[in-house]
Amino acid sequence: MEIIYTQNYQINTTHVNSTKKLGLIGILGFLQDAASEHAEILGFGYDNMINKNIFWVLFRQKLIMAKWPKWHDIITIRTWPKHFQGLYAFREFEILLDHKKIGECSTTWMILDGTTRKPMKSDFLNECINTTTDYTLDFVAEKINVSWEFPWSKSYEVRNSDIDLNNHVNNTKYAQWILDTIPFEYHKTHVVKEFEINFTSETMLGDTINVQHAIHDNRAELIFKGIRDSDEKMVFAARILAEKI
Repeated sequence: MEIIYTQNYQINTTHVNSTKKLGLIGILGFLQDAASEHAEILGFGYDNMINKNIFWVLFRQKLIMAKWPKWHDIITIRTWPKHFQGLYAFREFEILLDHKKIGECSTTWMILDGTTRKPMKSDFLNECINTTTDYTLDFVAEKINVSWEFPWSKSYEVRNSDIDLNNHVNNTKYAQWILDTIPFEYHKTHVVKEFEINFTSETMLGDTINVQHAIHDNRAELIFKGIRDSDEKMVFAARILAEKI
């Protein structure tokens, strides 16, 4: 079995933002695709898991980008499972352009029971999947501090197109809500250097999510949290570290 999975992705017009460079939603989609394809090879892809009445969910993610590739570039994504511990499975990524690393990402996953939607232990996978310690990043996705005042907010209703194979909102849609919350003038003057997100509850069709955000540290750090209107439960927390162009 391939411990390290490698896949190339060409950046086309559906992946770029207004600057003609790969955007946050585009790179998150590539990372999700690489993880899914590798899981298939390892025997724990979507169909295999559904047959066992279980499925993967992303719990935490941290992305660091040193450079954003542009339209027509071809990037390489390398990914590997790190280890499985209790309820958590860890996967890491490297993003390369012209054989040089331009980004890296650490993710934490959980397995949910298809009937109860509750987490179950994933460390049984240690007996089935070879992991590696030869390649490891020097950071992990941590819990995001949301003890801030959030002066701005915008509401989004979950639509049909937001739902993925597991009948909940796909993780890339949260990033879209986050980006849509930020004034366009800020997008024109800043670029994302780091993106972190914690998922704390599933979001379903028909939910309305109030995305609250605040800007700190001389407009460089943006903090977000999503609150479901129906029960006022926090469904995600996120952080962006931006750099002025």
